Amino acid sequence: MLVELVMMVLSGVLLGFVAGLFAFKVKSRWCPRCGTYTHTMPPAAGIR
Repeated sequence: MLVELVMMVLSGVLLGFVAGLFAFKVKSRWCPRCGTYTHTMPPAAGIR
């Protein structure tokens, strides 16, 4: 009984993890043609 409970919990966690990977969308930061940033980067804190 304990083994079945552990397997159900682990399979639920795995299913949630995989669903989160498919739902997570990352914006493209790189230009596919030239390789530069597609968005301007904010200046670093110490550099002016």
